Amino acid sequence: MSPSRVRDATAEWRAIARGDDVLFHVCSWPEKKGKWTEEEFYASGRSDWEDFRSHWRHYEPKVGGAVLEIGCGAGRLSHVLAEDFTSVDSLDVSEDMIARARAHSPANVRFHQVGGSEVPLEDDSVDAVFTVHVLQHLENAEAVSAYLREARRVLRPGGTVMAHIMLTSGAPPLRRRINDAWTLRRSRAALSRGKEHVAVRMTMFTVGEAFGAVRQAGFDDIQLRVFPVRSNGFHHSFFLARRSD
Repeated sequence: MSPSRVRDATAEWRAIARGDDVLFHVCSWPEKKGKWTEEEFYASGRSDWEDFRSHWRHYEPKVGGAVLEIGCGAGRLSHVLAEDFTSVDSLDVSEDMIARARAHSPANVRFHQVGGSEVPLEDDSVDAVFTVHVLQHLENAEAVSAYLREARRVLRPGGTVMAHIMLTSGAPPLRRRINDAWTLRRSRAALSRGKEHVAVRMTMFTVGEAFGAVRQAGFDDIQLRVFPVRSNGFHHSFFLARRSD
């Protein structure tokens, strides 16, 4: 059976998950192309989570309970989230990614395949929401905003979110936008033919746009923290916020 036509970010990542070198495409350190071992891959998730957790606990010392993970991928962080939270509900668009994540996660992690920005959980059902290296791969800014609104809906009053949102200084020049659009189109065409991709959708915000999106989703006490992780020195821009009522 020939691969399906890749038209959007959901189809894009489902196709990537069926390809070769999945661990590299989830965690794309240049020196690790074709070289990730599972042991190293999941150990890097533990190291990064320790760095993320220290900032979350500084913001909310009592963070714990039930957590929603938006975009588990191959479960690089799911298995360590399960050690700090009583239960983890992890979402991903790809059943192939979920199969990898499930194989490396304990029993208190539940996985849900999704196809958009809807969260298949009840209102007021979790104490925390976490996401990293996911929102930038959604198709557009409205899809990101929709996930933020869903995050607030499922959070209990007083719950907190730690969301990685990639930042930009502003819109790139027209020529670059045209080139990026053409490159993405060629990449998705390659995926549709079962070939390796050369680019993925990147949705980024200015600082003001990101603060606005988090605020408009209904969150309060919003903080931006930008810091490197010890594993590879990459700087992450996380928004921490609270559902007050």
